[in-house]
Amino acid sequence: MSKISQSRINLIAYACLFASGMATLVYELIWFRYLTLVFGATLYALSAVLCAFMLGLAGGAWGMGRILAKGNGSRRLILWYGIFEGLIGLYALSFPLGLELLEKIYPLVLPADGQAGLALHIMEFLLGTLLMLPATLLMGATLPLVSCWAVGDEKGQIFSRISLLYGWNTLGAVFGCLFTQFFAIQLWGVQGAIRFGMLLNALVFLVCFVCGRIFYQVDQQHSSAKRESNNSIVDEDTGSVNLLIFVMFAYSGMASLSSEILWTRILVFPMGTTLFSFALILATFLSGIALGSLVARRLLGESNWILKFILIEISIGLVCIGILPLLENLTEWTSLADRFFYSIENSPEKTLFIRFLFAFGLMFVPTFGFGLLFPLANHIYSFRLEAVSKSIGNVYSINTLGGVLGTILTPFVFIPLFGIRLSIYLIYAVLILFGVYVLAKYRKQNPVLISAVVLVVLIIGKTVFVPQIETGKSGVHNLARLEINVPEDRIKLLDYKEGEFSTISVVEDTESGARTIYLDGFSTATVSRSFSGSTYMQAMGFVPMVLHPEPKNVLVIGFGTGNTLGIASLFPNANVHGVEIDKNVLKFSKWFSDWNHDVLKRPNTKMFIQDGRAFLRWSRTRYDVIIMEPMSPLQAGVVNLYSKEFYELALDHLEEDGILVQWLPLHLVGREDARSITQTFKNVFPESSVWNSFLTRIVLLVGSREKVNIDKNLFDTKLKNSELKKVAEEMKVMSFLDFADFFITDASHLSAFLENAAEISDDRPILEFSTVSLLPPLKWETDEVFLNMLRHRINNNPPVTGMTLQEREVFDRNFKLRTAQRLAVFSRRYQGPGADAFAKRNYFAGLEAMNIYFATYSKPQVHLDEAQWKK
Repeated sequence: MSKISQSRINLIAYACLFASGMATLVYELIWFRYLTLVFGATLYALSAVLCAFMLGLAGGAWGMGRILAKGNGSRRLILWYGIFEGLIGLYALSFPLGLELLEKIYPLVLPADGQAGLALHIMEFLLGTLLMLPATLLMGATLPLVSCWAVGDEKGQIFSRISLLYGWNTLGAVFGCLFTQFFAIQLWGVQGAIRFGMLLNALVFLVCFVCGRIFYQVDQQHSSAKRESNNSIVDEDTGSVNLLIFVMFAYSGMASLSSEILWTRILVFPMGTTLFSFALILATFLSGIALGSLVARRLLGESNWILKFILIEISIGLVCIGILPLLENLTEWTSLADRFFYSIENSPEKTLFIRFLFAFGLMFVPTFGFGLLFPLANHIYSFRLEAVSKSIGNVYSINTLGGVLGTILTPFVFIPLFGIRLSIYLIYAVLILFGVYVLAKYRKQNPVLISAVVLVVLIIGKTVFVPQIETGKSGVHNLARLEINVPEDRIKLLDYKEGEFSTISVVEDTESGARTIYLDGFSTATVSRSFSGSTYMQAMGFVPMVLHPEPKNVLVIGFGTGNTLGIASLFPNANVHGVEIDKNVLKFSKWFSDWNHDVLKRPNTKMFIQDGRAFLRWSRTRYDVIIMEPMSPLQAGVVNLYSKEFYELALDHLEEDGILVQWLPLHLVGREDARSITQTFKNVFPESSVWNSFLTRIVLLVGSREKVNIDKNLFDTKLKNSELKKVAEEMKVMSFLDFADFFITDASHLSAFLENAAEISDDRPILEFSTVSLLPPLKWETDEVFLNMLRHRINNNPPVTGMTLQEREVFDRNFKLRTAQRLAVFSRRYQGPGADAFAKRNYFAGLEAMNIYFATYSKPQVHLDEAQWKK
């Protein structure tokens, strides 16, 4: 074979594997999305899907290695590689059909009581495996196939070529991750991203089809001669050490996937839980592996393969343990990142860069080491087998199977038993101990004695590197987060747990008495005795339950402090179902029992540990009231509870007179995000309206089939209940007028404000790409959105009933005054119309000035330009 022909083979192999790696990550990320819509986004479902995907890769590599071992190394392998890539693309095209079949089968295995148990999770794994297996087997087969084609039987070339082949394939995965998560879905939607993956498969097929016909004609005499010379390049005789190396490499696969999970659980504190953050974490992890593999031959030289392999394994362990003491400063670093995130000097690009630095600083060095190991392991193991393909297939499959084991053990065993940092220490302590044992055996020293000494050192080192988890103070021997604007000496850490799904903490402000629950460092909910401290959560439960004439079946998605669920459970004859994705959140409800009415012990309440959307999708119950109180809409995966398909699903599960309430935190989303959420909600529900609980940064969207009236008689009747009356008084609802004042506007009046707003769908999950997750909204931007809703209260009274004509006249005048008082806040804050009249408490004059202004205002939306009312 000519030198030019060999260089062409290498070029084509690298390019094809790069494209193949991109396509694989596209499919993994997109199919992951699809399957979470069926199984839910619970930890068990996510682990089942990931394990199913990786098992297919391992099986494909192992099987192809054995098939190729029986062949003659024909250059037709490039054609088969192209065919496999084409088949992957065709399967991706037919994937929706398989998904439809899965959606028909899955309800048959669901338990009748709706409680997800071990049997269901096993079925999720089996069904996910069956759905993805044809494609993942083909994906797993491609690396040994193209490697065998490029390497042939030249064992002396395994190290150099496999390092480049694996490196380019993994680098393609990096680009596939970043391109999919940052651009493809946003530009083309989920379906468009899938089509992009199929295009990559098609290109690889065409290249291999054309080039395969050319290279098959190339004379192979030079290759045969090279095989003979290269076969003489054999590493030193090591006997049983080779087998130990193989086992160690399998353990490395477990350690690497375990580390990815554990490092992610650490990095969410400074980086957040948005799509961009998770994409950066995964891309950084893969980048280290890719670069390590690419430079392996140049960095490690031509000899002492086994010794270098062992030393790299030990070095990885030492580095990962050596990083642990730095995590004592994580809370401080997180606070610094928070301050920058909320500073006026920030920009989306700077946020991404800082988040990348966190991921790079923690993960790059050890993942670089993992990248060095793969070509080394292939080279070492190849001399135990006659066939290069079998070696590559075995090494890839055993490393991937180790990763599967890590995916299972880490969330379900390591973290619950040991916590995050101790899990890292134990994993890498075992790796170091294993490496020292093999090193001693390799050097023909006493492995037992040396390992015993190292074990003692590691046991002593545990107390130094991993102090016992404490719950006395945030950030001291724990990962609990500090609130950005609250002094440390005012914060008391009440409880802390590193759970399977998330890290949870409860802190108390000793000055105000406010208590906050954090999930992975994100402030989920705060309760306090001060007015408005818990009002919006109380209103979430109170408003729909008062509006509905007789709510019997009620669903609350999202637990938090349990405040909303507790309010809903107080209503007579209400059978309340609560859905929470993280079971450990329920264990923290004891800290909020004064606010949640000890709801978990109430006989009319039943909790389900499940993904909210999956629960509602497969539930056979129709509800009178559905209350949605999920996490921030911009967090990864939460968009599934704000999409058109979800609202259609919820509407289908409402009784004819049913009501749904959706939480919309204006301070956590941008202007366009709020418009999209409201527009999507309005498009699905025949009747919809906007409510609020005096806290202007949070509004409630109320949807139904029929127009919802605010009935005074119904309100008066329900407040005869002493518990409900007490709750109302806590919200400062002393009268029917106070309750009606929650009403902002009917959504039909928002057409101009919502004009051209993008609709959120499963195919276009636009909330996940909001720049607000990189650059938070300013206060005036949040006020601007709320003002564009509130302005429609002028001359638009709420749909009240149950009053005499005289009562209605009094109500209308008082409601008009309340409207003026609300608008006065914004007029005076931003020097808007009627500001002078409002300053003199001449509310009706100020309201009239507002009315005249809006009547002549030519634009559909009010704009507060840099905290000034734009006239």
